[in-house]
Amino acid sequence: MNYLVGMIYSNLFQTLYYVADRKYGGRLPIPVHCIMDEWPNVALPDDFDKILATMRSRGISCSIIIQNIAQMKALFKDSYESLIGNCDEFLYLGGNEKEGHKYVSELLGKETLDTNTYGQTKGRSGSYSVNYQQTGRELLTPDEIRLLDNRKAILFIRGERPIMDDKYDLKKHVNFRYTEDGGASPYDYAKTPLAHDDLKIDINRLDDYELLSTEDILGE
Repeated sequence: MNYLVGMIYSNLFQTLYYVADRKYGGRLPIPVHCIMDEWPNVALPDDFDKILATMRSRGISCSIIIQNIAQMKALFKDSYESLIGNCDEFLYLGGNEKEGHKYVSELLGKETLDTNTYGQTKGRSGSYSVNYQQTGRELLTPDEIRLLDNRKAILFIRGERPIMDDKYDLKKHVNFRYTEDGGASPYDYAKTPLAHDDLKIDINRLDDYELLSTEDILGE
């Protein structure tokens, strides 16, 4: 059924772009944020990399949620790094994938270590020497990334230094009580008084129906 979600995304972006460009001069008056969970398992539009690069100017943003970097690389072999590059924030919550450990380690960069070496020779012609040396090492090696405390997360924000912080405890959120885990019922169902029954379409009378275009729906 993932192709249905892909169709919804395709139509969603087409409609949002059309409304932003034709009705509001290039930018939506109310920002739209898409939370794309299970992103690799959805049949995405073929030009999603271009959509991601241009949606910001139209007031559209999205959060791409994946299990590991390999999933993104499998879908966009030649452009997966540009997808990450088009995101202003990259939040690493941990994982057990070797390529992901290496990628995060490279993003963190290196640190400089100052090393002082002292030498002394005793005797009639004794000597004493001090050697100063600077060396570089990864801020966190791939192995240290693998062993990252499960309570920690690493956040990369464009133009800022990386941040390691505690993960937010969702059970402390003010709306947690409205979820099933917080004690609320799993769902609330009530039929709205303005709802209509499902339309019954006679397939033998399809010629009597007219397919409306996007322009007709928007009243243009």
